[in-house]
Amino acid sequence: MLDNNPDSMELTMALESILPVPDVLQAKRVLAVQPHYDDNDIAAGGTLAALHAAGAEIVYLTVTDDLMGVIDASLSPDAASAQLKREQEAAGKIIGVRQHYWLGYPDAGKYDYFELRAGIIEHIRLVKPDFIFAPDPWLAYEAHRDHIQTGLATAEAAILYGLARLPSSDPAVDTAYGGHELLGIAFYYTREPNTVVDISQRREKKEQAVRCYQAQFSPDDMEQLIAVLNFKASQFAEGRGYSHAEALKVLHPQALHCGI
Repeated sequence: MLDNNPDSMELTMALESILPVPDVLQAKRVLAVQPHYDDNDIAAGGTLAALHAAGAEIVYLTVTDDLMGVIDASLSPDAASAQLKREQEAAGKIIGVRQHYWLGYPDAGKYDYFELRAGIIEHIRLVKPDFIFAPDPWLAYEAHRDHIQTGLATAEAAILYGLARLPSSDPAVDTAYGGHELLGIAFYYTREPNTVVDISQRREKKEQAVRCYQAQFSPDDMEQLIAVLNFKASQFAEGRGYSHAEALKVLHPQALHCGI
């Protein structure tokens, strides 16, 4: 929830006068990095749909193969992977995703953090986003390492992508990259939001997208998920003059180093 402590709010306002919170709704090209195939839409689908409607390009980068959560045990890994991608692409059409990329790391498995970071840097240099979305790696009580690693690697990539001596996972991308400005990073799944986005006009579109994800949710589980998302969205919107919202922690990349 939003922090209403007066001392904390005063310090935050002072810092923001020096390094303002970027306006996520001004994003023109977004790279949304997610640990699993449904996280972007579950956590920020309304915001991303609103950005698409405003003319922004939306690109998704999915870190893991997401196979561990597939309910149908009779599916081979290849068949399960194909179903996941079909569902993700169907949901993406509803949200307005222009392009999907997949890194294919093992869901809930072992993979190298620095390789992951290099892969994310590659896609930052390739896509040249002015905004990045990712899960908040500092979420209290987050136990899923895929979420923690994805969020942390994305945050670090956001401050390192411009270092020409630091290679990504693709030398050709590095050679072609001519630099660009990343204006902000928006963390979802956060307990310390500083930005609330009205998604009242995009709530149904978000729900339609989330309902595409059938491989990992039973009908009962899906209804429970939708109910929880609507409840939280109404909480975030309370007292703001609209019905549903999403909450994000939005930072300038410079705010991700040395506590500045």
